[in-house]
Amino acid sequence: MGLTLFTSLPPSTTRIVDGYDFGPAYQRACIASWIAAGFDVVSLNPENEIAELRKYDYPINYLISPNPRPKIFEFLKEASRSPSDLTGIINADCLLLNYPAFVQGILSGAREGLVMLERVNIDPNNLLPTGQTCLGFDAFFFNKSHASRLTIDPDLAVGQPWWDYWFPMEFVVSGIKLLRPQSPLVFHLDHEQGWSQARWLHYGRKFMTRFSVVDGTGTSSFSAGLHEFLGSGSAEKDDLGGFGDWCFNWLRDNAEYLKVSQDPTAAELFGRILAAITNFDGMHATTLALAQARRELALFRAQHELAISRAQPKQRNRPFLLRLLRVLLTSKLY
Repeated sequence: MGLTLFTSLPPSTTRIVDGYDFGPAYQRACIASWIAAGFDVVSLNPENEIAELRKYDYPINYLISPNPRPKIFEFLKEASRSPSDLTGIINADCLLLNYPAFVQGILSGAREGLVMLERVNIDPNNLLPTGQTCLGFDAFFFNKSHASRLTIDPDLAVGQPWWDYWFPMEFVVSGIKLLRPQSPLVFHLDHEQGWSQARWLHYGRKFMTRFSVVDGTGTSSFSAGLHEFLGSGSAEKDDLGGFGDWCFNWLRDNAEYLKVSQDPTAAELFGRILAAITNFDGMHATTLALAQARRELALFRAQHELAISRAQPKQRNRPFLLRLLRVLLTSKLY
């Protein structure tokens, strides 16, 4: 197949299962799953990390990035130079289910749109699905001609908060449709997250600013929802008023289902079994309900604060009016 799949491998990987570190073996298994699916793997890294990674002798190619953490625009630039028409980006610690019919379905969808893959998190303690959504996307597949049309914030890098919302939204703004499979194709051995609330807020607010000035046929419902959040003051809140959850659900809901086949083939049945045993759609139900509740709460707070602000001038004037009324009623002039 010879299609290029881009990633950015960490110089070292740690995955503890039953007290044993499977990190290097797990990373090698992830790479092997991509190659088995027919992809040529290219990792973007700074030069010092490439020197470290070569010690593992992974069967992949490397491109030097001038940045400590490769930027998304670098991936887009390299994707547009790819020798194949179709290409993709995947997070380094994700196993790809390389069932042939599923891979062909991904590539078929990528010819005309952006295919987004969500992961299933695997609990390292019992090696079962956690049943919890990660509220994000871990792999994208697309046509390189689409990549060449996109512009994206030059500060945005792989692994940073919001990049996996920002990336598909730029496709939507460019009039390129979103697609997603009905079953899980990416699996991820869970681990502690290097979370930064400050960074999440920074990029979340930049995201809101960027897409607040965009309005088009494909983004009208998104724009309406975003302006509702902005009007409620969500951008000033520490959780952005639940906007992140809402945004994730908007991307899912506005993506077409990627069907492996129109016929009830074995692949279709296999996909339905995978979706059932991982509770693939069910795990999002709570997230969707929570996002809606937080959105309604943010709107209620905004309305309540507006009502108070409108009432305050009257409250401030009331003592003066009462004093004036007393003076007038007790004045000997009347």
